[in-house]
Amino acid sequence: MALRKRVWRIIKENKGRYIGIFILIFLGSFYFIGASGVGSSLGNLVTDFTEKNKQEDITFKSNKPLENISELERESDALIDVYRLYDVKVSNGELRLLSPSMKVNISSVTSGRGLKNPGDILLDPKFFQMHKLKIGDQMKLNGKIFNIVGTVAIPNYIYILKNVYDTYPPNGFGIGLISDTDFKAFPEATTVYSAYMKDRENVKAKAANLYGLLTKKGYSLSEWLNADTNARIAMVRGSIEGANTLGAPVAVSVFLLCCLILGVMILRMVKSDGVVIGTLYAQGYRRGELTRHYIAIPVLLSAAGGLAGTLLALPIVGPVIDLLTSSYNVPVTGLSFPPLSVALGVLMPMALLSLSSYFVLSRVLRKSAAELMKGDEQKTKVSLLERGLRLERFKFAAKFKLREQIRSIPRLLFLLLGVSAASMLLLFGFTVNNSFNVLMDSAGTDRYFPLEYAFKEIQHGAVPKGSEQFNAIRSYPKGNERAEFYVVGLESDSIGITMHDSNGNNLPKNQVNITYLLANRLGLKVGDRLNIVSKVDGKSFSLKIGGIADTYSGQYIYMPLDELNRISGNKPGSYIGVLSKNKLDIDRNLLAGVKDMSKLDEMADTSTSMTMTGSVVLITIVSSLTGAIIIFLVTSMMIEESRSTISLMKVFGYRGKEVAKLILNSSTPVVFIGFWLGLPLMLAVGNTLYGYLGEQINMVMPMIVNPWYVLISFVMIFAVYEVTKWLCGRKLAKISMSEVLKAGTE
Repeated sequence: MALRKRVWRIIKENKGRYIGIFILIFLGSFYFIGASGVGSSLGNLVTDFTEKNKQEDITFKSNKPLENISELERESDALIDVYRLYDVKVSNGELRLLSPSMKVNISSVTSGRGLKNPGDILLDPKFFQMHKLKIGDQMKLNGKIFNIVGTVAIPNYIYILKNVYDTYPPNGFGIGLISDTDFKAFPEATTVYSAYMKDRENVKAKAANLYGLLTKKGYSLSEWLNADTNARIAMVRGSIEGANTLGAPVAVSVFLLCCLILGVMILRMVKSDGVVIGTLYAQGYRRGELTRHYIAIPVLLSAAGGLAGTLLALPIVGPVIDLLTSSYNVPVTGLSFPPLSVALGVLMPMALLSLSSYFVLSRVLRKSAAELMKGDEQKTKVSLLERGLRLERFKFAAKFKLREQIRSIPRLLFLLLGVSAASMLLLFGFTVNNSFNVLMDSAGTDRYFPLEYAFKEIQHGAVPKGSEQFNAIRSYPKGNERAEFYVVGLESDSIGITMHDSNGNNLPKNQVNITYLLANRLGLKVGDRLNIVSKVDGKSFSLKIGGIADTYSGQYIYMPLDELNRISGNKPGSYIGVLSKNKLDIDRNLLAGVKDMSKLDEMADTSTSMTMTGSVVLITIVSSLTGAIIIFLVTSMMIEESRSTISLMKVFGYRGKEVAKLILNSSTPVVFIGFWLGLPLMLAVGNTLYGYLGEQINMVMPMIVNPWYVLISFVMIFAVYEVTKWLCGRKLAKISMSEVLKAGTE
């Protein structure tokens, strides 16, 4: 009973430190439960939706309508469905009308009712909210009145991109579902086919078999796209992978930091209690009882912090899912929390902190009562490092500061790693935001002709006046189908797309040039050969890299048009699109889409920018708080361990400010080194993370460091350090000169 009361007394005497550890444990559990809950819930929502509604495995277009689809389904063991689409301009945006699918990509009504009467229309929720519409409203599309009867989610438009090669949805763009009967008012609509493999094993092989069957029957196929490389489908999977990938490592890192500082605190406490422990041994207390006594503190802290973090994270998952589903159109049917993850949110910090504390305790408690009662544990031992530095060479102030740090290597290590972790997190937030902005700003900067007209089918003959022709093949490196990109053929004298090397020199168009992003992703340099496979027909060919275009604008390989047509088996002069400086009068029925690179600011999705800004603010707050807690814990430990020294220095006539400089400023070099160590760690972690996610969603975002953001991060970390020193300085000022006399008496 007496020992139990002492636990609460110890916590009350050092409540500042233990509150700091509690907050770190809370943040770790909170993040772990939040990330795993979001990843699990969103994953289950997407899986349930895509499986139940038969999300396509393949989407494609054909030069002529497919005949006898039922026979094709039987031969390929697949479900094949057809739908129509048509883009309509509306006020402040554009709406893509789709017809219902009965077998593949079955739509799901998320509010209101389904299509019943002629003139009914269902809209995606984001378009519905953005244009401030409500159920019962009417909208006029190409002269025809439609009644809005609800909102809808469609499996092949989870991430609502206008074009499959877009990265972000255009602002104001959305989808609407109307009946086949109403589509008669839009005779220029495009026909698209979707396929779903009945046997879910070896889907890619079965898709290749379907392609072979169709080409054998004389169909010319275009826009053949697998689900795993279709950004409308794959982007949400990247978000799920990101949440699942980051959840456990970040939480474990926080818990390990807590293990380190708590281990140091327990070790100091047990060493200072050496005589007391020896006396308790002599009185009959057993090692197990004393172990349970001291380990009660980490158990209580980890249990309280883990439970608080878990309980407060659970209600946060719902709003985060709502935020994500504002970008991803998925019916929210309920949230799911894996019982194992919820249990780990509490048990993981308890296990890690208890084990680390146990190993620390065992070093002291295994000694005999006689050894402990001598009081040797309280003596400070001179380490080999301290002897090797030969501190007598330095002046008193430098010698004192160095000794304060190197006499507690675990404490020094904790401060170094803690500041590095906080700096890494802060720099990561700023760098991701900067990289996103650079990527958006650089998109389209290589286009002298901003308008890009893409045709549904390969074209031949003369191009419209004032334009340049190009051809393109969706491809991937042999052996890595996820790294998808376009091989683009340009005229040798093309001025529509400009390319420069890293020195600013123009790259010739009569050679193979690769964009920096793609070259970096594939590890290519000038002179290397790349084996490429066409995504559409499976033909392979080899290209020798002649130059690297210094641009962050997409993942492309540019080569002479004639050469591309030759190796791809197309007739000389064939082209799939044209580039132009001005609008062209081209039959809309021939076009697959038009992209205006001069209006990329309108293409950016405002919700994406808001989410990015919010994430940076959150990361800044968390990293600053983490840094403040870590620095406070270490500094307060230094003050506690040096109470007698501080008191003695005051007796010798040192003023409060002088003592504060000696004690508190001794950590400044460690904080400085910790910050700069965080920069390469951030780059290593960031590049690894984005490399992994890039493989999942075929999107590459390099880590582009802005020196100004590094300076801002540096100032913020040291501002936190100075504030923390000021707070600890107040504690230091309260230590009286009588402390050393008390210690001598004891």
